[in-house]
Amino acid sequence: MTFDELKTLLVSLGLDPDDITPESTREEAGLDSLLLTELALVLRKERGVPVPEEELYAAPTVTAIEGLVARYAGVA
Repeated sequence: MTFDELKTLLVSLGLDPDDITPESTREEAGLDSLLLTELALVLRKERGVPVPEEELYAAPTVTAIEGLVARYAGVA
């Protein structure tokens, strides 16, 4: 998943696209624990990428989340 694809997914969850940059922290992007849980669900059910929620919670930036998704998708 590219950054743009992840950003599109995050916007579909209700986040402001202006707050989402590669360097944005989870907090700056608006990703609270509820949205991270929802993101994990969407990734697993709609994309077939089983990223553990606890790893999403530990990812400090949007780029780190992108890396996790790539790793669990078998891309990285």
